[in-house]
Amino acid sequence: MSYRSPIGRSVSAVAAGLLALTLSLPAQVPQTPPVERHDVTVRLVLVDLIAFDKDGRFVADLAPSDFEVFEDGKKMDLASAELVRLRRGGAAAEPAPGEGALRDSPFVVVFDSINTIQRMLDRSKPEIQAKLVQLLEIGRDIIVFELKEDGRMEVLQPLTRDRALIAKAVDKATGSIWVEKAGDALIVPSIIDGNTPIRVEGMGTVGYQQSTQMAFEAETRRRFEKTINGLLGVMNIVKDIRGRKSLLFVSGGVPSLSFTRFFEGGGVADTTAVQSQVAAAKVNDPFKVLGKKTYRTGSEIFDDLVRFANSHNITFYALDPDNYLRYILGDIAYDNFPRAIGRSASAAAGLKRPDEIAEIKRNELASLRTLSDDTGGAAFLGGSKFEQFAGIIERDFAQYYELSYAPKGKKADGKYHKIQVKVLRPGLDIRFREGFFDYTDDAREGLAFASAAYNPGLFKDIPFQARIVPFAVGRDKYVLWIQTALSARRILGEGAPADQAVLLKFKLTLDDPAGSSGFLSETAVPIALIPSFLQRVRNAEYFGWNCASAETELKPKTYRATFAIYDRALDRMGAVESSVEIPEVGTGGAPKVLTATVGMLFKTDKAMVVPFTIANDDGTVDVPNRKFYPMAVAHVQRGQRAGLLVQIGAAQDPRKWPLAVTAARVGGGAEAAALGASVVHEEWGKKAGIWNALYELELETLAPGDYEVTFRWADPAGGAPLETVLAFRIL
Repeated sequence: MSYRSPIGRSVSAVAAGLLALTLSLPAQVPQTPPVERHDVTVRLVLVDLIAFDKDGRFVADLAPSDFEVFEDGKKMDLASAELVRLRRGGAAAEPAPGEGALRDSPFVVVFDSINTIQRMLDRSKPEIQAKLVQLLEIGRDIIVFELKEDGRMEVLQPLTRDRALIAKAVDKATGSIWVEKAGDALIVPSIIDGNTPIRVEGMGTVGYQQSTQMAFEAETRRRFEKTINGLLGVMNIVKDIRGRKSLLFVSGGVPSLSFTRFFEGGGVADTTAVQSQVAAAKVNDPFKVLGKKTYRTGSEIFDDLVRFANSHNITFYALDPDNYLRYILGDIAYDNFPRAIGRSASAAAGLKRPDEIAEIKRNELASLRTLSDDTGGAAFLGGSKFEQFAGIIERDFAQYYELSYAPKGKKADGKYHKIQVKVLRPGLDIRFREGFFDYTDDAREGLAFASAAYNPGLFKDIPFQARIVPFAVGRDKYVLWIQTALSARRILGEGAPADQAVLLKFKLTLDDPAGSSGFLSETAVPIALIPSFLQRVRNAEYFGWNCASAETELKPKTYRATFAIYDRALDRMGAVESSVEIPEVGTGGAPKVLTATVGMLFKTDKAMVVPFTIANDDGTVDVPNRKFYPMAVAHVQRGQRAGLLVQIGAAQDPRKWPLAVTAARVGGGAEAAALGASVVHEEWGKKAGIWNALYELELETLAPGDYEVTFRWADPAGGAPLETVLAFRIL
């Protein structure tokens, strides 16, 4: 990967729809003289390397003259070659002469609970824990992740050297009952000749498949996709750590999409003519940002994963948690599909081609070896794997060589470049990453957004709040009203000058919470913050930025929304996840509140407007002589009024329903106070059954603090009243 050292990178302002709304009064900020800045870009390719002799011992006395480095077959001028020793507990700040540079470098552990059977992982946990303690003894901080069955990635333990915390993290890793569930549901191993439609329940899919074989292929593809996405999420978290990143992948094997080799006369071939569910965006495709628009095979996607790891100096060490390499039919079958033996989809037909079950497992384990070998690591498989792992701890995880050179191109070209290293001293074996992808800024941004959409909880560099309000315009037709609350202080950093424009990119991703239907919507919008604006809102608690989608069709259900904001100049990302409940409209039944959002009201001179139409660029709503600015968080300055925009779905006209508003202090201590509310504008759509109303709320009597404000509409005809409760903070 090319490393750039930006010293004050310039940022150009880009025109964009922007709503600036201060939620607390900003103090006067004195003008500061501009700071002189200079743009400097340094491009270096770093190559980490391990060298060992015929006895497997690390060779620590190589000099720069012992190395030759080639990029795409062309010999490069070596800029540096140094021995790096990882800092042990209590190590001196500076190394002794000849000892090499000292550096802190975490060790990454990933438990694959998508493809690893639970009971096999459980019985290997004591051995795994013991080996991680050995890593602690040589001074490695450890961070522990888990790839969950639902396809998400979770941090089980942040960086630590605490043995007790490592033990708890290992114990948390669940392993998977998924494989066994799928095996039972699919009546494996009779998938080989099963053509009877069956009902499949597992991995986010419930429904009838054409055959047991096709069901098996679909489930395997889904496991593959979620594994690839999870590994990308982990690598995006650790990729910017300097130097060599060692990653231990504890897994029962990565599924293969090459089904033809397993099923004689059938099966889906892993060819470019077949539409992969990843390429079809059934899940978040982490590599589409690399510009590959065509359908790709599973092997191509796996190659992309390896290239991504190599581009960021990530070396995989794979550990099979149990001894799958015995390849005894009964053991393989019962380990994976314990209740499937002797059954077919329709009758007790028994096993016809049991060798293929072992072949499937061999192929999944082979992917672990490929992942390790192609990134310069090692795979620990079979009965002696823990002894092999213990033997390699000192050799691979305590020191390495770091070589550097200036790449051929003066700027990123978005292409993959092969690396070859030769050691001139005879009789040595070496391991190194064999290439890097020279990512463009657009590709880096895309990868960051892809990772944030997949694991938003891990990106907190830019804190903010956001939500989607589904604004109903008809049955199953909505405008997605995007409302965010940003903090200038947190975007700039405490004490940082606001003398330059800040360019951010905002992206919304909407998908099914189960992850089975893929992303339904992806919207990216630039946000330009100019210095004069930043000065005005510097002391505000929040300022609002809002926009809206075009009219879209959505079925009433719950969706998952991910909001991400990226600062390309500083390579920072913030992300927020929330659920979006799409209300049912126009089906009759009892009246209900569809939408309720708080905002600020301002007078205008526009009497002729299309009322209750959300502006796409800044998310405002016009009604005659008023403009409504929505607020992602209802924080109102003391003494100010606010607006409430509400949608009510009803079969009968509710315009004459009176509204009562009461505010109660959070935590109690006083009676609820009645507040005034007056209608500014309203509109009844009889055909759609939607009443839009905009109120002005009288909040002047409220003292600073947090409140629960209850809005209650009474039905004059004696029907059940409508009620909604919103959280308010008076500043």
